[in-house]
Amino acid sequence: MDWEKIVEQIPTAIEKVRKDYVLNNMIIKDDIFGILEKHCTVVYYPIEDEINCGFHTKRFVKDKLEDFVYINTAKSVAEQVFVAAHELGHVWGVAAQVWELAGEQGILESQIEERIINRFAAELLMPAKEFRKTFWVHMEKLGLDSNKLRLVDMIRVMVLQMNDYMVPYESVRRRAIETKIITQKIGDVLLKNEETILPLVNAFSKDQNTMLDRVTAKKTIPGLRDLLETVEKSGELSIYTINRIKRDFDIDNINGTDDIVEISIEGGKHEEN
Repeated sequence: MDWEKIVEQIPTAIEKVRKDYVLNNMIIKDDIFGILEKHCTVVYYPIEDEINCGFHTKRFVKDKLEDFVYINTAKSVAEQVFVAAHELGHVWGVAAQVWELAGEQGILESQIEERIINRFAAELLMPAKEFRKTFWVHMEKLGLDSNKLRLVDMIRVMVLQMNDYMVPYESVRRRAIETKIITQKIGDVLLKNEETILPLVNAFSKDQNTMLDRVTAKKTIPGLRDLLETVEKSGELSIYTINRIKRDFDIDNINGTDDIVEISIEGGKHEEN
């Protein structure tokens, strides 16, 4: 397996999915959730003691194989964003596309597939050109000299980039190596000193108006309320089951009104041109 050749194909795969799925914004950030929801069923639910940030699976629904993605909302928003991009890669079958583009003939093993998908997620969320540009913009604004850059200042810039792309520190560290902003050797030093660095990351994050560390603890499946209302009217599920789902996802009953609301639009009924 030629890893460098595989990596060279990832931007091509990204350009294809950007075109196929009309992804115009280069910086996606938390828009990734909306994109993911368009292409599969997403379950948002917090599990405090779970190490995993999320996963992708396929299930048969009415004789059709459907994609499902779970996002652990007990994790920070930054972690949720990256795992959403990662699982989107699985939904789109990016690893197989890249493997074929690279001309690889062997079996695509799960370990290699995960490695490809991780790189895909990094390049989708942090495009190389934009990532390098924002790095040097922050360096200039902070008046930093790349030839005399202190570790603490490097971390300060990396936190700014975490905020730029709404991703975790480790994702930025890896991307800095991949885009050749820092060498593998420097990247390894950062990893080795993580115990000292992470408190700095947390401190600098708190200095910004950012959602990076926020834990949403969200409990939902987009469209679940409407689906439950439909199922409840049809009688396909027992009231006990419906109430249990509502309880598990914190869905309150809504007692609305049947009053009619009249809408008046100036110029009369809207007509398409």
